[in-house]
Amino acid sequence: MHKQMLGVFAVMGMALLCLSACVSAQSALAVSPGSAPASDACESLPSSPSVSDGAAQSGPPPALRLPEAVADPSADPLTGLPRDEDAPAGTRPLAVLIDNLQAALPQRGLQQADLVFEAVTEGGVTRLVAVFSDYAAMPQTGPVCFAREPQLRLTLGLDTLYLFAGASPEAKELLAQYRPEAAVLDARDRTGALSLDAQRSLSTAIEHCWFTDGELFSAAAQRYELACVPEGAPRAAFQFVPPDQEPRRLSDGDAGEVYVRFSSYANSAFTYDADAGQYVKSQFGAPHIDENTGEAVTFDNLLILFSAGADAADGEGFYVCGSRYEAVRWAREAPDAPLCVLTTDENPTLAAINPGRTYVAMVGRELSAYFRIDGSAVLSSVGEP
Repeated sequence: MHKQMLGVFAVMGMALLCLSACVSAQSALAVSPGSAPASDACESLPSSPSVSDGAAQSGPPPALRLPEAVADPSADPLTGLPRDEDAPAGTRPLAVLIDNLQAALPQRGLQQADLVFEAVTEGGVTRLVAVFSDYAAMPQTGPVCFAREPQLRLTLGLDTLYLFAGASPEAKELLAQYRPEAAVLDARDRTGALSLDAQRSLSTAIEHCWFTDGELFSAAAQRYELACVPEGAPRAAFQFVPPDQEPRRLSDGDAGEVYVRFSSYANSAFTYDADAGQYVKSQFGAPHIDENTGEAVTFDNLLILFSAGADAADGEGFYVCGSRYEAVRWAREAPDAPLCVLTTDENPTLAAINPGRTYVAMVGRELSAYFRIDGSAVLSSVGEP
């Protein structure tokens, strides 16, 4: 027991080291309306590093460095996969807030998103964030919904553009503090980025009928002079295994089925398809359908992370890939800092994530008892927060 306690304290200590190591490369610069020069093209907006209050930052040890900047333009920063030859380089990704009420189903665009985040909001409802490296190629996506704080906190470190339809006061405050105005498009204030599906509105509440696509958003980005070009090389979302290497086999055990409970209302489940090498998503007891394809959404990687609150700076979790899983920890130095996914050993380093499309769930720590891999509770292998 004494050795186990020492191990727990060691993991906690190293997680705290990561917090001081994760220095944001994102911009906290706010741009006042009308200050940008008129242009038909999206302008570049410089960004500056964010430094937390307290002791001066001496730089992270090599073992705890951030996910590396993507110097090779052929590598996609969100998936680690080779980019399509015709994919534009040097543009900010786009994060689209998507409604996930049962009344808003089916959704569109999730299967083509490079990253999908899910977190609970008010009343136990979850909302999704679909992130696209190449927003110009984005298919019809939505229904686009109201922005709330938990989803934004998951994506601030990716230096994305944002598209949503209205925002809570807390979400507005978070964006004003950490994202430039020229990176945010609220479709309630700035029209043109969404279109109404009139046929769908005959049977569904109108707030669940607004969609975007690459053409609509690109035109709106030009119209409102959004800051579509980041300064410097983009940073990878995770520390990816190079695509020319063999995928990593995860160490802790088999994972054919994964169950995540967000609340008494919302849950997600995943079943491994060995032929495709991907996890097939379900929710509300049925396949999670993308209406564009008519099939269930699939992912190469699952990251199930547990948090003591929306503003928590670290926690435990699991990485699932290739019918296997392993325990991880996560940490971030500030709301706009990159999310560091770490190993759980005595000298933690960034966990190597296999290239592919990734689903990330942020789940309340109080619901961790419901988490299952192949029907078994496994969270105790991580240790208490």
